[in-house]
Amino acid sequence: MIVYRPGRVKVLCGGRVANLFGMVRTRFPVCLVLLVLSTQTGCRAIGLGGGGRGEFVSDEQPTKLAPRFVTRVFDSTDDNTVDIVLSDLDRETLRDRDAMDGAVGQVICARMFIAPMAGRTPIEPTACTVTLRYLVLAGDEYGIYAGGGFLLPGDRPRGRRFKGRILNATMRLVSSSPGFKDLIGSGRMSLSFSARRDAETVRRATRRGDFLAFSALPVPDYPLLSGDD
Repeated sequence: MIVYRPGRVKVLCGGRVANLFGMVRTRFPVCLVLLVLSTQTGCRAIGLGGGGRGEFVSDEQPTKLAPRFVTRVFDSTDDNTVDIVLSDLDRETLRDRDAMDGAVGQVICARMFIAPMAGRTPIEPTACTVTLRYLVLAGDEYGIYAGGGFLLPGDRPRGRRFKGRILNATMRLVSSSPGFKDLIGSGRMSLSFSARRDAETVRRATRRGDFLAFSALPVPDYPLLSGDD
């Protein structure tokens, strides 16, 4: 059970209350708080709704992220190339660079680079058809997780709507601002979505993600981002 009061969040686990205030320096509203879960004590995450659901579960710590997607948009150039933006921030915030700078929320930027086809491409959760960038925004601090997985589309991206599922994608923290507190490390993400076409929101949110990635400090042991002195 989640107990939310201004200034603090508590998780009720097996009759015991765990106070998350102080464990996380950043300020997270209840819809996107980093939930410290323990399977032994039976803690549960907030349920998801609003036409999108998913979770990013740490492989290193008893922690997961469970955003509620209030914005679900996409754009496509052909049947194989689709950009998808999912976020618990509203569309107006995603379009406004200044608003994004101080935002507290999560943004997933995904790109399907090939549509799975029976007999031509692998159709299984271990295949890779989508790249992912997961932005965790916490006011002045932020972290960027990246990786890839398998996107199973529900239809072709030709109309105003596009839906699908991302299965067991693997991601890890690749860069962050200096004060970001990482409670995930590496983990697995699965989600389902139904998005509407909105090229401008996709373009602006993706561009802002590119800027944050360029400005962030790479994780020291991440080989693709760490350079030799």
